[in-house]
Amino acid sequence: MNRFFLALLSFFVCVGSLLISHEGADAKESPRKATVLYFNDAHEMSPVVNKFGDRGGVARLKTAIDRVRSENKHTAVAFGGDLGGGALFGAVYQGFPMVEAFNKIGIDLANFGQHDFDFGSDVTKKLVEQSDFRWISSNLTDSEGKPFADVPTYKIINKQGIKIGVISLTDDMNTTSLDGQVVQQDLIQSAKAAVEKVNETKKVDAIIALTQESLQKDEQLLAAVPEINAVFTEEQAEDQSFIHEYENNRYVAAPEGNLGSMIRLDITKDGKDVVLKPAVIEVDHTVPEDPELKKLADDYQKKLEEKLGEPIAKLETPLNYGDNHETRFQETNIGNFVADSYRSFYKADIGMMNGGGIRTSIPAGEFTLRDAYAILPFQNKVILADVKGETIKAALENGVSRVENLGGGFMQVSGMNYSYNPAKPAGSRVENILVNNEPIDMQKTYKTAMLNYVFNGGDGYTMFKDSSLLVNEANARTDAEVLIEYAKDLGVIDVKTEGRISVMQ
Repeated sequence: MNRFFLALLSFFVCVGSLLISHEGADAKESPRKATVLYFNDAHEMSPVVNKFGDRGGVARLKTAIDRVRSENKHTAVAFGGDLGGGALFGAVYQGFPMVEAFNKIGIDLANFGQHDFDFGSDVTKKLVEQSDFRWISSNLTDSEGKPFADVPTYKIINKQGIKIGVISLTDDMNTTSLDGQVVQQDLIQSAKAAVEKVNETKKVDAIIALTQESLQKDEQLLAAVPEINAVFTEEQAEDQSFIHEYENNRYVAAPEGNLGSMIRLDITKDGKDVVLKPAVIEVDHTVPEDPELKKLADDYQKKLEEKLGEPIAKLETPLNYGDNHETRFQETNIGNFVADSYRSFYKADIGMMNGGGIRTSIPAGEFTLRDAYAILPFQNKVILADVKGETIKAALENGVSRVENLGGGFMQVSGMNYSYNPAKPAGSRVENILVNNEPIDMQKTYKTAMLNYVFNGGDGYTMFKDSSLLVNEANARTDAEVLIEYAKDLGVIDVKTEGRISVMQ
């Protein structure tokens, strides 16, 4: 009996030695290669079919990721943010189906995008709680300066002995729901602090930054923090991937929007030499769909169709958002429709709607719940405030200050008229403001219906801080709900442009 157990023990010691030796040989193999896959902008679970082709979908994404993993088992997968809001699917489900899909795919870590806060920080925290993967943020904190949702400020990934530090940054938080629970800290200083922590923890072979910021700020980041080897940033175009070599062996890369592609970064280490090689992996119609993920996407899509297909009014004329984003620089009938719904809901003096929050056109015919959520997918609240005439003037000036760049803050209006001259300096472009066909009184207070997003300072609307709330967001209805109620009350929708906004040449 004793001899048997001695023999058995000897067998396990030998096997253990073999396993340890194999793992050690794997880690010391030279040259070694680790791979990082990156994607972002996950607003739709099913493929997106439009003028750019047939792209994306979580089922294709899983197949594309699995292919790389089968080629190199030392592969990490990073998501750059934006899985809630931004589109009808995201507006209805608030990002939770995407978390379920990513759990099944098996990604490693994620950054926050602005749209992940479109439904408030409490929803964002629930997304984090339901994730099997790790969220990180180097610059988002709570109001006390502690990491938002207690997520780490960095992560170190070890693949085949290649150690990769990952930090993450999110900019433009003023473009999403501002509820006081999340604070955007300085991008550069946060990056430097996170990189310092990475280097204090472990000597790494490369550092990657996941960012939600402009290319200009990405390049400023690389200039200010030389330890960063690669920046994976948000999509620059829905149908184009982007790879730019900032300098020797340092890169900025962005995939297509809506899961249309991934960025692949191969990191090869040979002795002390580390070489980065980025490439694009298309996630298009040529990639087969994973059956399990396809069923998951189809099930959610079916539920969405059942929920949103109910007609609520008849649309006599198309609601035009504009092929050139006209809601961001001129009056549109869809802008009038939305602003009218806000003013009507509260019987206010003025209704205001930032054009960038209107997301699609609707053809004539039946007007459904789906249409309302497609127009207003962000689920902002429609609040009511007492606003002075001089503040209204300042708001309109802010709205037209970036029309040449198609700024999303351009204000569609109800109950008022105004004109502006884009050739004049920003801040002095607006003229001829009328409220209820009377010249605006700069000292008079007007009951004004608008989004909480605008009232809280989104898109540069900081002038409302001294205005008094009559209906706050805790007691307000969502924008789509207000629009739905207005459409039902109308029964027949026939909205036209009326000269509410005049562009002077």
